[in-house]
Amino acid sequence: MNPMRPPLLMEPLGEIEIDLLLGSLATAARPFLLESGLDVAGVGNWHLMGGYPVGEFIAGGGRWKESLDDGEGEVEEDSGEGDPLEALEAWWNRWSSPVPQSPAPFSGGAVGYIGYEAADHLHRLDSSPAPSGAVGEFFAGAPDIHLLLYDEVVAIDTTSGRGYFLHRDRRFQQQRRWWEAGGTVAPDDGACATPMALSITDLEYLEAIEEVRRRIGIGSVYEVNLTRGLLLRGCPDPWTLHRRWREVQPVPFGALLPWTPVAVVSASPERFLCRRGDAIETRPIKGTIPRGRDANEDRARGEQLLRNEKERAELAMIIDLERNDLGKVCVPGSVTVTEEARLETYPSVLHTVATVEGTLRGNPSPVDLLRATFPGGSITGAPKSAAISCIRELEPWPRKVYTGSIGWISPDGDLDLNIAIRTAMVRGDRAVVSLGGAVTWDSVARDELQELAAKGETILQALGCLP
Repeated sequence: MNPMRPPLLMEPLGEIEIDLLLGSLATAARPFLLESGLDVAGVGNWHLMGGYPVGEFIAGGGRWKESLDDGEGEVEEDSGEGDPLEALEAWWNRWSSPVPQSPAPFSGGAVGYIGYEAADHLHRLDSSPAPSGAVGEFFAGAPDIHLLLYDEVVAIDTTSGRGYFLHRDRRFQQQRRWWEAGGTVAPDDGACATPMALSITDLEYLEAIEEVRRRIGIGSVYEVNLTRGLLLRGCPDPWTLHRRWREVQPVPFGALLPWTPVAVVSASPERFLCRRGDAIETRPIKGTIPRGRDANEDRARGEQLLRNEKERAELAMIIDLERNDLGKVCVPGSVTVTEEARLETYPSVLHTVATVEGTLRGNPSPVDLLRATFPGGSITGAPKSAAISCIRELEPWPRKVYTGSIGWISPDGDLDLNIAIRTAMVRGDRAVVSLGGAVTWDSVARDELQELAAKGETILQALGCLP
């Protein structure tokens, strides 16, 4: 039996604190948490969590593997080689179905990540060169896509505090009421991570910026998002890292996926794609400036950011790219820019954010949407294919989860995915944290380095890497 076909059952839990649930969540098998700790423009108003998945899709290294509980206790498995997005669509088709109305936007389905390199087939790129040494050991076997399938979810409305248990089979309710099990997350041992390696040195990063500017000058690209990764050792466990980040940097699209072989902790402020029925939305971030010391200085810096011609040009190019991408799957003429440059405030920086919306044509699958839009333009550049090719030449490490997308996919095709920035991949006591920024013709290399420092200050301080 398809595990998503039994009727949806909803159990109100009353007002409930997410902090009280985290210890219980740690007792569940292969749990997940998608946390909205900051409501910006109405996009951060649900916490979602669960455990005990009934299926899995994992892909990497040119191979994929899937499993699915048939609803009778038997697990069906399959594996193969080739385009992981084709295999992902076949897996989704096996459990896709209409979804009854519920108070929460997500009542069960796939949760996890689609990594940046999952798009290699879309853009006809060769695989990233395998790094060596400690970096190679870290990335060995790290999936490009990792999704788990859940048919029970606890959802908390952050505006009211009310919680709901949403499930489709009473045997799970009776056997695994994990949120009532109690339990605590291990106390913070105060671990401070120390750097092991950089994917690219300051000097190399500055040279790469100048190379991007050279290519802009000859017309091969207009904008490229250039990133670099930091390999750390002595990193706290994923639960502790998530707790630290959520305290210092609440965001609308936080995530904790404490899985193997690679755990993921994300403090992302950016929405990649949100689908509800035939409506689709993307909210690219382009434009960053450090916060001021008080409200008056914040206002002045916000006005400075909105007047900055370079930052506005970056955002305008990405808006055009996103309009084009959504146009591939939307009704002609329906794609509109509803906000051109909204100023948003986060713990350490101010951002300018655009909103692009459209009406879907027909009923495209989640993979159809990914093929049209992935990876997000704000973390590639424009034109997208040329920017991605440039990135492959200039960045020596694979991005994996970073600048891919984390979130959920529903059986009816609705989804909500972030852009996985401000994100750590954790393996044992080691982690990779990456940072990036857009390079345009007007970029000043030293300023770009300073922008990376501003973006990373809060999360690296929480890791103990900065005073």
